[in-house]
Amino acid sequence: MRYREVQEQLRLVGILISKRGESLRVNHFSGGPETAYVTSDLEEALRVGLAMARPKHLPTNWCAQRQA
Repeated sequence: MRYREVQEQLRLVGILISKRGESLRVNHFSGGPETAYVTSDLEEALRVGLAMARPKHLPTNWCAQRQA
């Protein structure tokens, strides 16, 4: 999986990913430093970003339709 593919997948669900050197920062579009997640693993960034996009208080089927 490539960075650009992950970036597009996360953008569709309202999550941004940015890259600086080997660090990948994942956050909500309007998220501040307190909600950011930093990793060096692209697959982990995708997994965490998708989890960020699925609020626990929303029904699971709503989140599934949102990703489609």
